[in-house]
Amino acid sequence: MMLEPLLRDATIKAIDGVAKKVGDVESMADRKVTKLLTQWSAMDRSEKEHVAGIAVATMTTAVTAIVALRRAAKAPVKTAAKKIVKSAARKIL
Repeated sequence: MMLEPLLRDATIKAIDGVAKKVGDVESMADRKVTKLLTQWSAMDRSEKEHVAGIAVATMTTAVTAIVALRRAAKAPVKTAAKKIVKSAARKIL
């Protein structure tokens, strides 16, 4: 929970950076990517936070599932998720 705002801000900054760079060379970018980044640029901060929150939740779920599968169900998924969060918190702090 306490890492979510940091991840959300990092996601927004990363996509904003890509949107600016691709915007400069729009003719070389794929139409769908350009359309997506144009829509992203038109969003306000709260909309970007909502989308980034969904992305963070999806990535967290995927990582937790991968870790649980790698451990071959030796530990419950909830325990695996706690270990990931604790490990990430130690690296940040």
